[in-house]
Amino acid sequence: MRPFLRATVISLLLLMFFFQDSVGEKQAEKPESLQSLFIQRDISAELKFLRDLITQQGMMLVEQQKVNTAQASELSALKNEMDHLKKENAGRTKVAFSAGIGPPLRILGPFNSETNLIYKKVLTNIGGAYNSYTGVFTAPVRGVYYIRFTGSEYGNTSNNIGVNLYKNEQYLLHLGENGSDGLAKHISSGVTLELEAGDVVYTRLPAHYVLWGGSDFRTTFSGFLIFPM
Repeated sequence: MRPFLRATVISLLLLMFFFQDSVGEKQAEKPESLQSLFIQRDISAELKFLRDLITQQGMMLVEQQKVNTAQASELSALKNEMDHLKKENAGRTKVAFSAGIGPPLRILGPFNSETNLIYKKVLTNIGGAYNSYTGVFTAPVRGVYYIRFTGSEYGNTSNNIGVNLYKNEQYLLHLGENGSDGLAKHISSGVTLELEAGDVVYTRLPAHYVLWGGSDFRTTFSGFLIFPM
């Protein structure tokens, strides 16, 4: 029972006892006037009011206890669900990586043939599935992965910018932009892939294209495991 409600009920009970004592005293005495009769009636009305109020407060307390019990049950069920999810998640393989080309500041390319892009500046590599020496991500478990890459270029007046994405030896997509006007350009894309354990994903710079390299993470390669299968 809440302290405020408990104090209210106690106060009401004390008032009832006080009025009941007053009524008893009045009844023990012989009514001396019409005024004393009205006083007794007023006291009886007050007692009835107090009884009704105490009954109402008691009903409110019962309902509040029901609500408290229901809320406690809901909180207990939520805690059990969270504990279950924590245990389930603790046993899952965790995979996430993000890397950039890295310094020094420079224009990569153009090359006469398609060239693997190697992102040496690693920001995140949870699970160790990304190789910063080869630029290749290797799926450690079968599952659905999200792969994202970005590219940029600045100050070039003769070549376009672009990135090719591969899964194993399979060419998946090309992302490019006209970059020969000398203006700063940025490109980005992402895909969801179903990969088997051991599948590799990597990017390549198309022949005669350029990209900006540096430590500012304008040209990046990232990915993470959404869920295993």
